[in-house]
Amino acid sequence: MRGLFHPKNYHSSAFSSAEPMNLLRAVLSDFSAIPYENLTKIIKFARQGGSDPREILRHPREVFEDHERYGLGGTCFSLTYALKSLLDPLGIPTFYITADMKPGKNVHCALIAELSGAKYLVDPGYLFSEPLPLLNGGRKKGTSQKFVFAALEQRESRWNLLTFHPSAGMRWRYVFDDVPVSENEFFQYWQASFFAKSMNHLCISRVSEDRQAFFAGDFMRVTTPVSKTNINVKMEAHKKVREVFGIEEKIFFEAREALESLRSSKV
Repeated sequence: MRGLFHPKNYHSSAFSSAEPMNLLRAVLSDFSAIPYENLTKIIKFARQGGSDPREILRHPREVFEDHERYGLGGTCFSLTYALKSLLDPLGIPTFYITADMKPGKNVHCALIAELSGAKYLVDPGYLFSEPLPLLNGGRKKGTSQKFVFAALEQRESRWNLLTFHPSAGMRWRYVFDDVPVSENEFFQYWQASFFAKSMNHLCISRVSEDRQAFFAGDFMRVTTPVSKTNINVKMEAHKKVREVFGIEEKIFFEAREALESLRSSKV
């Protein structure tokens, strides 16, 4: 029995006559339900860091199985790699890109889809449910991404991602070039990400039609169209993570122990 995230599920009669763009949107709508989280990344790194960097990477089957069993997801690299594994068999051409953020260069990744001569940003790490068009000449066109509004703006030949929400305003997220990154380079940046600052704390983000939930360290925020609630979860983070994200307490505790193990090994 195959789960939801399998290319053959999109070869059914419901999708057999779909235009490539509609097919891409259908895949992204499903895929955006997978949360961003680094618990699984931290757990696997602590378990299998070893001498072979390939052992610590979470490949598509592992990502999809963990999501279907435990409601887990992955970080931008594992999610991007998993999404590409769905789109390639469907004949939707994509290539990897990496992006620069405030913490550094090539620390984020996504895909560029090429359909009917146009390019679209596809970003599962930001849980985007819609492809975002790259429009030359400084034009900016936004697209609703379930709970946020996202837009691309070209500045000095580079593309800047901006997001907007009434409670947070407009925010710059990252900048990238629409130039393909080879799979070897992609894997190198992925392996380097295990030593990034983002691995110093547990982080989870999930987006639905009516709310966005974010957790990092001892902080949690739940945002709805009409409210923004900050929650201090220092005392019972495991209970709040289970309540808001549906992630089992034993997985949270394992991730926290793995994080402490990784921290102590750096001392």
